[in-house]
Amino acid sequence: MFKRKTSCIYQGRVIQPIIWRNVLSKQQNIQNFTSAAENLESVNSVNSVNEQNQQIHTPPPTPPNPPNPIPAEILKASLPFVNQYGWSIDALSQGAKTLGYPNISHGLFPKGGAELIDYFLEDCRRKMSHEIFDKMNGLKVHQKIRFACVTRLNLTKPYIRKWPEALAIMAQPNNVSMAVEHLAKLVDDMWYLAGDKSADMNWYSKRAILAAIYTSTELYMTQDTSPDFTGTYQFLNRRLQDSATFGSLINEINTFANFAAKSTIGILSSKGIGRF
Repeated sequence: MFKRKTSCIYQGRVIQPIIWRNVLSKQQNIQNFTSAAENLESVNSVNSVNEQNQQIHTPPPTPPNPPNPIPAEILKASLPFVNQYGWSIDALSQGAKTLGYPNISHGLFPKGGAELIDYFLEDCRRKMSHEIFDKMNGLKVHQKIRFACVTRLNLTKPYIRKWPEALAIMAQPNNVSMAVEHLAKLVDDMWYLAGDKSADMNWYSKRAILAAIYTSTELYMTQDTSPDFTGTYQFLNRRLQDSATFGSLINEINTFANFAAKSTIGILSSKGIGRF
């Protein structure tokens, strides 16, 4: 007995058996695909609801940890090594070592010596404000400004032979904003402690003048070889007197800019930083 190959009629047309099987197979595949798609959609819907529920019940983020005191301790402990190792990773490594931390602790400071300078400048600003806060009664404004400048310069004095290196580091493009910010805060503190109450354009001009005076004096101090830096304080006195006229101020700023540029370029070249 043999099987007969019969034809089928579908939508008014005669369909051969092999073609009919193909049609049925395709229909079955479509049904399977549709069923799978419906199942996937159902799963996605459940997942979406779960995600929404998780978002609704997610606890708030934990508060940040309190500041880690270790970096500040290392920075403070590193300052005594600046005169030997400069404003560098080596100084930071030595500071960490004295506190019992491994040498690799300097990895806490990705900017290296720049972070040590940043710490030093902020620390000096606090110390200057503390030292002169209650010691300027009875002084005139220009005397208060001089007292503030001298106090701040004395804080740099122990590191003055390495200060050109610090200036060179601060002159690098990625550190300029830090240096400018510290200088702005410094002169603002000086004028505030001197009792400045101006709220007009004089507020800006006074701070610009004092910034030029202080920075030029600090640069002079790095080259001063006179006993106990008497030449530096005389230079400061002259700058404070010269700032009484606008023309003298412009000359002073130009002189400072030229001197700073030459000093910075020379220091950077000696350190192998940049191409000049």
